[in-house]
Amino acid sequence: MKNLNLTQLETEVLTIISYGDEYEETPTECFKNILDSFNGTKNQLKGVIGSLEKKELIWIGEFPNGQSSYHLDTEI
Repeated sequence: MKNLNLTQLETEVLTIISYGDEYEETPTECFKNILDSFNGTKNQLKGVIGSLEKKELIWIGEFPNGQSSYHLDTEI
């Protein structure tokens, strides 16, 4: 993993995504499934996802059904 100072919530979300299904050859999870395992609020999760994207640790794509997909962009 890149040497960054991550919050506990950021680390938690990265771990949740890392256990997601392989999609586009990378661990991927949808927002609802992340929220189901996340120890925080929906608004906290939105903030954490934004922070992780800004740090280039995840990237956001789209599943064929139109749902947003959150892809791990680092190794855990």
